[in-house]
Amino acid sequence: MSRLDGERLHRESFVLDLHTHGRGFVPQPFHALWRAGTPAAPPQVGFDAFGEGGVDAAVAMAVGDPVVTRWYLGLSPWDAVEHQLGRIERQAARAGVVVVSSVQGLARARADDVAAVLLGVEGGDALGDDVDRVDAWYERGVRALGLVHLGDNALGTTCLPWQRYAGPLPVRRRSEPGLTPLGVRVVERLSERGVLVDVAHCDRATLLGVVDAAAAPVVASHAGARALQDFPRYLSDVELAAVASTGGVIGLWPFRARRTGVRDLPELVAHARHIAGAIGPEHLAIGTDLNGVPGVMAGYGGEADLPRVTCALLDGGFVPAEVEGILGGNALRVLTAVERHARPMPT
Repeated sequence: MSRLDGERLHRESFVLDLHTHGRGFVPQPFHALWRAGTPAAPPQVGFDAFGEGGVDAAVAMAVGDPVVTRWYLGLSPWDAVEHQLGRIERQAARAGVVVVSSVQGLARARADDVAAVLLGVEGGDALGDDVDRVDAWYERGVRALGLVHLGDNALGTTCLPWQRYAGPLPVRRRSEPGLTPLGVRVVERLSERGVLVDVAHCDRATLLGVVDAAAAPVVASHAGARALQDFPRYLSDVELAAVASTGGVIGLWPFRARRTGVRDLPELVAHARHIAGAIGPEHLAIGTDLNGVPGVMAGYGGEADLPRVTCALLDGGFVPAEVEGILGGNALRVLTAVERHARPMPT
């Protein structure tokens, strides 16, 4: 297909980015310090970038682990997450993007030709040891939760602690990796409430534990294939198959920093080809990590370049129906299944 055909397919498809962040989720002046230490990070952009990239919907994540929440001076971790969720809502409103809480809401937004955001939290640390706080987040509108982020917590263990991003610093880890008994209860409650479980930052033991505990599809919202690069944030074929066994998806991630991640569009497509060969193209999606990634691959500057990903997938041998699924159809199927597994909340 020609580039024009690829761009047309992109604009006609339902495009859902499984992993984004609002601007400035780390407060100043600490955000300025982070930017100084990550010069390769793309500029922060608002949700109005969705229009440039033909994005119909996205999951927008607050960050709930101490790497971020500790910088909200005077606020508890729970309140720091609430502050971020409110910020996402205000930024969406300014950009003309609607915040929705259901697949039906996504459908209404698309019918109205308006971009939509689902709220999520990356890092379940702010739950503490209170499983009932899952219900509070659900009532708040949260529809996705990454159990762990850049550190081990009371729910599970991470595949790549923050110190490994910062440099060769000593890392204190939990003595036993994997999903904890509390983590099992949280995953079960998330399934009951219809909240999507994201295993993107989970280590192997935690990921496999989540798959065993979940009653609904789970996702790795932004990841890649470990078979192509031995990067802890990428998934082995065993882990890919585990996510697929739930009906879940793997989000293609245009990350590149410090010689890690995909170098360019052909390498991103190589990851897509490997994952599709291992578990099927119906288990692929898009997760850009907008505003949260320390660097991106060559040929991709941000959401506005997503049509180039579509063209690259077509050039890489995916047929139009498969690309439509990768762009958003597969993620929408997962969100629909998660909703259907939910049980009514007690009154």
